[in-house]
Amino acid sequence: MAKTDVMIDMETLATSTDAAILTIGAVKFDPFGKDVEEPDMDSLYLRVDQDSCDELGLVVNDATVEWWSKQDPAAQEEAFNPEGRIHVKDAMDQLYKFCWGGKRVWSHGVGFDLIILENYFRRIEKAIPWSFWEMRDTRTLFDIGINPNRATVTAHNALADAVDQAQGVQ
Repeated sequence: MAKTDVMIDMETLATSTDAAILTIGAVKFDPFGKDVEEPDMDSLYLRVDQDSCDELGLVVNDATVEWWSKQDPAAQEEAFNPEGRIHVKDAMDQLYKFCWGGKRVWSHGVGFDLIILENYFRRIEKAIPWSFWEMRDTRTLFDIGINPNRATVTAHNALADAVDQAQGVQ
């Protein structure tokens, strides 16, 4: 089956559209298939360098930092681990290429991940790799009763959340 859709999840340091990004997770999937369960699924996981977010004037919110301090230590370690961080522009380039050609792009809520990413693409003067009519929302889908029982994942791990949400859609 064709992997026509992209699920994106992010961890950030604020909840505004100019939030500094910690991590981005994305997976390509067929919403009518089972390909997310395959060990060789197409996925992308990026850790963003915070200094590069500062260069773009992106926001760190004290309340969000405090919220992070109360999260599971494993989630904190994953979100704040300094290893493998890349410049936010490189992250946007990789995400752009990963999303290119997808029919739909999904996130858990319409007003967060995708809106923040669109803001980033505009800031770095890069085209947005989806159109507004291609945006989909798992939160609405799950709230109207399409919410299958899924295994618990490590909360606030961008890639694990993206996989979990894609499996929920499937």
